[in-house]
Amino acid sequence: MGLILSLAFIGFIAINIPIAFSMGLASILGLLMKGSIPLVIVPQKIFTGCDSFPLLAVPFFILAGALMDTGGISMRLVNLAHALVGHFRNGLGMVSIVSEIFFSGISGSTAADTAAIGSIMIPAMNQAGYDPARATAIVCAACGMGILVPPCIAMVVYGGVANASIGALFAGGFIPALVMASALMIQLNIQARRANIAASKWEGIKPLAKAFRESLLALFMPIIIFGGILGGICTPTEAAVLAVAYGLMISMFVYREINLSKLGDILLETGIVTGKVMIMVGMASVFAWILTREQVPQALASLIHSMGGGKVLFLFLINISFLFLGAVLEGVPALIMTVPILLPIATQFGIDPVHFGIILIANMGIGLFLPPVGLGVFIGCSIGKITVSEVAKPLLPYLGVNFAMVLLITYWPWLTMVIPKLLFK
Repeated sequence: MGLILSLAFIGFIAINIPIAFSMGLASILGLLMKGSIPLVIVPQKIFTGCDSFPLLAVPFFILAGALMDTGGISMRLVNLAHALVGHFRNGLGMVSIVSEIFFSGISGSTAADTAAIGSIMIPAMNQAGYDPARATAIVCAACGMGILVPPCIAMVVYGGVANASIGALFAGGFIPALVMASALMIQLNIQARRANIAASKWEGIKPLAKAFRESLLALFMPIIIFGGILGGICTPTEAAVLAVAYGLMISMFVYREINLSKLGDILLETGIVTGKVMIMVGMASVFAWILTREQVPQALASLIHSMGGGKVLFLFLINISFLFLGAVLEGVPALIMTVPILLPIATQFGIDPVHFGIILIANMGIGLFLPPVGLGVFIGCSIGKITVSEVAKPLLPYLGVNFAMVLLITYWPWLTMVIPKLLFK
């Protein structure tokens, strides 16, 4: 029945049915053809798939990101990034990367990152003389990297599905994110040198100190999130609630950029986005349960073992396949559908679940911006007012560097596991 499910799923997507409903319809079709399983299992599995305490963090991280974007927090973080690296060669491109590290450490949502950072940095780069396609490509590549900066909604979902420590996943994302960010910044510097773009004059310590003072309250938000989780004070869900409370307080009463009318719009948008995510979670849970019941993981494991190559080949196949799954399935459904199938195989090869999750999520970040189908690239192009075909040429070299760093992370587990092993012995 696994083949029937897969073909039905692909067929429904081909006729432009949304991904979540394609999974649900394919699951119902498979159950009807099987005949021995009552359809009441569908709502049961949708409910149990969503009925998870860690998944409560999802709407709160989405809301925290929306508060940052609307409440003036993101602009202050961008100003700090500009004071730190804006004077280097290709400085505005590097500002986009550093801003993404700051912003993604609070929002948890790649879509929110792209919208917030893109709306600020793409116009700024255009005014500075950057080609619109290249400006959009830099922001997209930065946001593809930023998915590894905790907190991350995909990490929360993976932790719930794989029964892995979300705190360990958050800790495991730090060094891989910095490795990818450093590689992108080196690439930008090389491009600037080839184009004879000179560095700007550093304005001194006073502008940096001013930017730091203005962004200090915003920088406390990731301290609250990570300090609470890694210090064992609160769970990721509780940390997400604290982030919302803190963001609401400084946005409404300190920066005074959100009023009750704006707050209503933010809450409505958060509810819509959360509903979309949870519908995908529920439908993907049904789909994954059927595949697991039909012993698809065992069949796939046997196929991989028969190919030879062992752990090295398995990890390479995971990278390639999840790169495209992340683009087609928008990430979260891909995790829910494939983790129950792939994680047992990874465990057989001795791969730590935390390391495996970081590999999947890193590829998902690239896939979200992979032309022509990645959701993130459409968001970036809408902000940059260009087409996907226009951004593809400048974007692919950046995504290539990101993927090269993912392979480094894949085959050098220390980069992922060193911090979790220190903090979660």
